[in-house]
Amino acid sequence: MSNNRQSTKYAIYAVAVLSAALINGFILKYVKRHIDQQGYLLVLIDMLVVVLIFAPAFALVTSYAKKLSKVYLKTSKKLSSRNNGMLLGFIVAIIILFILYANLRHNINVINDLKALISG
Repeated sequence: MSNNRQSTKYAIYAVAVLSAALINGFILKYVKRHIDQQGYLLVLIDMLVVVLIFAPAFALVTSYAKKLSKVYLKTSKKLSSRNNGMLLGFIVAIIILFILYANLRHNINVINDLKALISG
C-alpha cells in the first residue's frame, strides 16, 4: 500500500508542477504581448514582473494545482474499481497537459494534426 501511496504522491506532484508551469507560461506570454517596450527596458520590466508577480503567483498556482491534481487523481481512482484508476487518471492528465503545452509553448495544434492523420 505504501508503494501505491508513493506513486500517487509522485503523480500528483508531476501534474501539479506541469499545470503550474503551463499557467505561468500563459501569464508570461500574455504580459509579453501587452508590453510595448523593446531592448533593455523590456529586460528590466520582464525581470521586475517575474520578481513581483510570477514568483508569488507560481507558488500560489503550484499550491492550487497540487490540490486540484490531488482531487482529480483521487476522483479518477474512485471512478475505477480496479487499482489502475490512478494510473488512468494520471495518463489522461498528462495527455491533456501535453496538448496544452504543445499549443501554448510550441504553437503546435495536436488536435488538428491528429485529425489530419486520421482523415488520411
